[in-house]
Parts: sequence; C-alpha cells; structure tokens
Amino acid sequence: MRHYKHSLALIIAASLLISACSNEADPGESATTPSAEPAETASGAMRSSENTDAPKIPDSPVGLQVQWVLDQLAADGGPDEKEATEHFAPEFLAEVPADQLTSTFDQLRAAGPYVLDSYQENGPGAQGELTGAAGQEYLLSMTLDEEERIAGLVISGLMPLPELSSVEDAPAALSKASGRSAFLLAEVSDDGSTCEPVVEDGTDQLLPIGSIFKLYVLGAVVQAIDDGDLAWDQKLTLTDDLRSLPSGTLQNEPAGTEVTVREAAEGMIAISDNTATDLLIETVGREAVERSVEVMGHGTPEVNLPFLTTRELFQLSYSDPDLFEDWKSATGDDPVTADPEVSTAQRGLVENLPEWDLSIDQELASNVPWTAGVDWFATTQDLCAAHLYLQEIAATDAGAPVTDILGLNPGLSTSEGIEQIAFKGGSASGEIAGSWHIETSDGTRYVLVMQVASPQGAAPDTRWFFGVADQVVTLALADR
Repeated sequence: MRHYKHSLALIIAASLLISACSNEADPGESATTPSAEPAETASGAMRSSENTDAPKIPDSPVGLQVQWVLDQLAADGGPDEKEATEHFAPEFLAEVPADQLTSTFDQLRAAGPYVLDSYQENGPGAQGELTGAAGQEYLLSMTLDEEERIAGLVISGLMPLPELSSVEDAPAALSKASGRSAFLLAEVSDDGSTCEPVVEDGTDQLLPIGSIFKLYVLGAVVQAIDDGDLAWDQKLTLTDDLRSLPSGTLQNEPAGTEVTVREAAEGMIAISDNTATDLLIETVGREAVERSVEVMGHGTPEVNLPFLTTRELFQLSYSDPDLFEDWKSATGDDPVTADPEVSTAQRGLVENLPEWDLSIDQELASNVPWTAGVDWFATTQDLCAAHLYLQEIAATDAGAPVTDILGLNPGLSTSEGIEQIAFKGGSASGEIAGSWHIETSDGTRYVLVMQVASPQGAAPDTRWFFGVADQVVTLALADR
C-alpha cells in the first residue's frame, strides 16, 4: 500500500499492497535497510543479472513471478498476449491490456539493464530494489492473487536520499517529502518521566501512525499479565475470524494453530504480524487496549475510539464501497476527531461488520484510509510517552520480556554508541512513521519520532525514510 514519487512506470491493477499496518511494511525490510514492516530476506545470485552479489530470489510463487518480470526487463521484447495471460490476473489485464503492458516494458527496458540490490517477500507480496544503467534506483513491488498470478505490480523511481549536515535539517527534509510531517528528537529526563525536546517540529499534530499502534497492544498485554489474567507462556489459538492480511506470517497458518502470548507479541513487534496482533487484542479485549492508550500517556486517547483491529481496518477500507462510505459519513469532514457521537457511530459499524473472506474490492485499492479516519492517530509526544511507559514496565516482573521484544527489530542500520534500542514503525498508503527509544553506552536516553502523512497517498519509500533516521541518530550521538 505504498505509492512512490518520480515514477518511471506505474502499473497497478486489481492490487492492494497489503502491508498497511503496515512497517509496518509492508513490503518489508530490504537486505540492507530497516523497514517499518520487516520481512524475510535472501542472499545469492540473480539469474537475469551478471551481478553475482545480488540477492537470491526463492522458487516461491511470488519469487517465480518476480524473476519472470526481471527476465522480461532483460529480454529484447514482450511479453506477448499469451505470456501476459499466463502471468497476470484477468483483473490486471482488464486495466492494463497486453499491448499496453508490452509498451510499458519497452519503456522500462530503456533504463536498463538492471541490477537487483535487495529482495524480500511477505506472503503473496514481494519487494526488490533495482539500479538502472544510469545509476537511478527503483523499487519493484508485486502482489499475487489466489491463483498465484500477478494482481499488482509497481516499478517506480526511489527518492534520492538527502544528506543531512545536522539534526536540525531533518524536519525540513520530512516536510519536503510529503504533505504533512512531524519530528521529535528528545532527551529523556533523568527520572525517565518526560521527553525534553532537542529538535522538534509539528509535534502537536495528530497524524496516522500505522503499526506503531501495536505499542499500545503490548502495554495492554503486560497489564493483563500483571493482573494475573494472562501469562507469557499461555497458548492462544488462531481462528479464521481472527485471520488478517499481511504483514506477518501467522495469517498463513491453519485454524487451530497455537502460539504463546510471547510468540504473538514478538511477531507483532518484530515483523508487525497483523494476525498475531489481532489475536492479542481478542485475548485482552478491545476495551483493555483503549484503556492502555490513555494509561500510556496519549494526550487525546478518545481519537482512537473505537480502537480498531487490523482486520477491521482492512475490511472498512477495502472490502465494500458502501461500508467505506458509511464509515466516512460517520466520521465527517475531520478524519481525526474526539467527538463522542462520532465514536459511538463508528463503534456501531465495527460491532456489526458482516462476515468477510479477506477479498478486496478493486475499486477501493487506491484508497488512502487515514484520510477517512481509518487508522490510529498520535502526536510525537504521545509516542514518546508510550515508549517511556514501556521502558518503565519493562523493569517489572510482568513486563520483563518487553525489552527483548522491542529490541528484536532495531529499525536502524547504525549501532555505534547504542547500548539498547526499542523500535516500532508503521506504514500504509499515504503514511510512514517510526519511533525509537535509544539508550547510549553512557546511559543517556533519547526518543526519536518521525511521522509523514500525505492525503494524496504519496509517502516516502522506506529506504529514504529510514535512511534519514539513520543520519539523525548518527548526528545526534556525534553531537553529545
């Protein structure tokens, strides 16, 4: 569910790049760059390139289709109508006929040959970063339908990564990249209770946070354990009505699969597993998570009422145009509202959602859900408070695993001078965000929060976003 600027070719039909909640991730982390939504990576050789250091593409259904596309980019022409019919879903070809597809591939070949720099898969989806003959970098994103045909394909130019000379340059870089942004680098007070801004911009804006909402779920889980209602080693059972869309892997397991609370929490944070998240929400209860948002220091927790599961977000956004319109009508003109009447109307819709087979209405595939209030919202200070709360409960018996869970995916490629890190990111159509709690080797603690949101759906790519974060952390630690 990402859209990219500087597009060389945009091929989208019958598609939803379903890593909205993202990190998260959607899509996922590349072999070299942390992402809001990490996924599996591979290394080896790319068959259609002479680059022997290129990542290996597995012989999975999506991997075979990606390799076919790369082979087409290296071919002299095509694909012809027969090949297009074999590899692309009918809904795709209804939007992009075979002859148009051939001409698009011809345009793409003009910028080649390409070298594959990174590759990752997430269920029926995959992403790869390519470098063209002139050194321009591109992102290839693909999703498959149930018949393992290409339902969505995007090949687009990646935004050039800015070179920051100081942390103070970061807010302007974020603002230039998209419509709305917020930035906070804060030092944590000695007593661990407050975030004291070092550099801040737009910190009073309630912006969508995607999968960062999972921090609040983690808080609710620890509270249930502290209350004696739950245990880290307690087993939870997957049911079909809790199955969500990627990111993650639990959605691929059969009903009846058991995971422990800790395994679900680790999946929720490390790979932003949406189904694991919904399993935890079902276990502790929606109301418990809503209380957690308030307890963890959110300034206006009522904007997240009702607190959605990931499955509910997908269903409201992409399953039925009438359902999406009903939600928009209930929300009104402001997607971020604390009006109790709006929350009541929205809760009524959520509580009466029809049965759903996870299928997507293709007319809704280009939705930017947060603009209709289908997301979770917070300011940079809200997220800073959430991290401080989690650090506090990590020192309790009930919260003892929290430090390890939040450190499973650091969200940074830089580690020099860092003793401990906690990270959660989130991304969806028109949004990307990241949040970090960092403790240095001398005990100094920082919180970094970066948020970008675009009503038009054009958010920065993950490589760009986390490249900025890497620079911010490196500069901040160098200035100490």
